[in-house]
Amino acid sequence: GVPGELYLGGVQVARGYAGRPDLTADRFVADPFGVGARLYRTGDVVRWNSVGDLEYLGRSDFQVKLRGQRLELGEVEAVLGNVPGVVHAAATVVSAPGGDQHLVGYVAPAVVVDDVRIFARQALPTYMVPTVWVGLDDVALTSSGKLDRKALPAPDFATEAVEFVEAASDAEHALSAVFADVLGVEEVSVVASFFELGGNSLSAMRLAARASAMLGVEVSVRDVFDAPSVRALIAAVAGNAVVLAPIVPVVARPDQLPLSFAQQRIWFINQYDTASPAYNIPVVLRVTGDLDTRALHAAVADVVARHEILRTSFPAVDGEGNQAIGSIAELNERDVSRSVDSEAELFAALSEGFDVSVQWPLRVRLWRVAEDEFVLALVVHHIASDGESLLPLVTDLVGAYTARVAGRVPEFVPLPVQFADYALWQHEVLGSAGDADSVVGRQLGFWRGQLAGVPDVLELPADRPRPRVASHAGASLDFVFPTGVGERVAGVAAAHGVT
Repeated sequence: GVPGELYLGGVQVARGYAGRPDLTADRFVADPFGVGARLYRTGDVVRWNSVGDLEYLGRSDFQVKLRGQRLELGEVEAVLGNVPGVVHAAATVVSAPGGDQHLVGYVAPAVVVDDVRIFARQALPTYMVPTVWVGLDDVALTSSGKLDRKALPAPDFATEAVEFVEAASDAEHALSAVFADVLGVEEVSVVASFFELGGNSLSAMRLAARASAMLGVEVSVRDVFDAPSVRALIAAVAGNAVVLAPIVPVVARPDQLPLSFAQQRIWFINQYDTASPAYNIPVVLRVTGDLDTRALHAAVADVVARHEILRTSFPAVDGEGNQAIGSIAELNERDVSRSVDSEAELFAALSEGFDVSVQWPLRVRLWRVAEDEFVLALVVHHIASDGESLLPLVTDLVGAYTARVAGRVPEFVPLPVQFADYALWQHEVLGSAGDADSVVGRQLGFWRGQLAGVPDVLELPADRPRPRVASHAGASLDFVFPTGVGERVAGVAAAHGVT
């Protein structure tokens, strides 16, 4: 469940603190669910677990702000305390001699520090993982048996801390900002690993593209893996080829807009089987409260108007797919956004395929579960979006809805280019696959050589025969494996530079 503060009510609640009207006013508050009743605000942060029990996470008065991110020390401590072998755990923010702030994790006994460090990286968001660790052989307790925070020793930054190193050049400042934006954090150290900060292979692709544009040289995903820090990446790519011409908006577009190379493949697969939902990318959100459905559907129209690719169909011209950008005036007849009356209708919208040659690649459905509870489902075809595009899409939708509820037209920052501009740029700069001397021709020739002689199908041993036609049917399987196995997997991945 979602962490929240625990309130207590009922006849057993006291009237207040004797002789402390200030504390009484702060802790004893009006009960919104009972006339004239009061609740006691405990200050304890809890959440419901999967079996219906309340889990204690810590204290609400332990909230701190570190490098622009708010975090609950109690949540950090709850994770540290769940590691087998840990008897006592604490977390606090301490300033190093140089002025940088660090999240410090205290763990007793000291022998489990390495286990806790690995577990924390797996279980906590990057900004909530302590950067300094202190192992304790013994701890001081208060008279009530709780850990005495005032008695915790100061960390030895000379041996424990990995110092936060600030950017020392204009290039480092600019690339640090790119790292931080891709990772969704306030700032990053120029010597910190992108992957240890929470990056993965997908976000590494975004980083490589943006680093190329910022540094003016070609930056590959392999470069990011080989040199994953700001400082190391700048040094590693200094001798790379100059980046290709930038993508710019095409003012006079041709009558026939080509597909990008990636879209060509997806278009072919889609036209082979338009009923297949294999390339549907869904987002399902549960919304509680007073939802303005008119404002929501208006916001969908705003987002579709902003992004041409969401109102594009891909008809065939002389046997090849092309982009046909539609008018926002077609939105209603395209049945893009509407409310449904049942979960079955919602599921059908998510699981039904798209014929991208005639349909726009977006569906939005809203199902009212109760008076103040809704399920909002968006599904986009992969020819128009990918997993990394979902956050900007939802962000735009929320921003447009907020404006519409307030009676305003959303004020988006204009997009510098649209996807059609990218496709035109790709064909212009990369060239044709039929031209062996073009960029894409050389890449195609390289991979044909690399893959020459490999089997068409990799016959891996399986417990079921391979079907003649892929069903794309699947399921989720949850399982638990020992912590030691996870540690060894992480070690092998780190040793070979993979996620």
